Amino acid sequence: MDDKDIYSERWREEKTRKMFDSSEGRKAFENVFEKTTQETLLKMADEKVLNKLYGTIESGKESLVFLADNSEGKRVLVKIYMTRAGSFRNMKRYLQGDKRFRNIKSDRRSIVNEWCKKEFRNLREAKEVLKCPTPLANRKNILVMEFIGKNFKPYPKLKDVEIENPDKAFEIVKKRYRKLWKEKELVHGDLSEYNILVNNKGQLTWIDFSQGVHKSHPEATNLLERDIDTISSFFNKQGGSIDAEKAKKEILED
Repeated sequence: MDDKDIYSERWREEKTRKMFDSSEGRKAFENVFEKTTQETLLKMADEKVLNKLYGTIESGKESLVFLADNSEGKRVLVKIYMTRAGSFRNMKRYLQGDKRFRNIKSDRRSIVNEWCKKEFRNLREAKEVLKCPTPLANRKNILVMEFIGKNFKPYPKLKDVEIENPDKAFEIVKKRYRKLWKEKELVHGDLSEYNILVNNKGQLTWIDFSQGVHKSHPEATNLLERDIDTISSFFNKQGGSIDAEKAKKEILED
């Protein structure tokens, strides 16, 4: 082992110790993530993007979402896309149809890194027309964004709150979707009661833009219509009287 390797191991150990409060956290970090992801996360700490990493608050086939603190002590979310993601083929299909992403390598790591970059870009653009988490940093397969919640607890999802006026709530969602489509030329791609948060004032925050695509994508209109079918069905089950077909036309019309 040369001096560079010795320094690297010492650097990793020191950064890992500072980032995690417990040996359990360090052990999970080392067991779940391969070396490149570990080093990317530790370098983000070195760059003062992150300071402490807490527990997982969301997990799925594609990613794990952690609660964390940045170097200023502000709470943030860290979304880490798994390089062995089971939905790798879907990622590739969504990316290849999006004109914003060209000449992407076909290996798994390159696809996952571009997928992470895509969500960062989608959030940045969507932020201008609706309420969603502010993207803060993106390195390879790691996305850091604003935490939408209080203390250590995210705001509840739409599916978990009592909705007083489903028709009015849907109108708000529809108007925001029209702005997303018309002004930013974007489709969310996975809008449902699971991907909208509700704060204590009843304000809606859209999350999880990883499947979002540009208007020019060959499946853009189908994805938008699927989103409206899904979210209108939810509100109708809450007592609403929403015409999904009419809503789609109102969003898509010039």
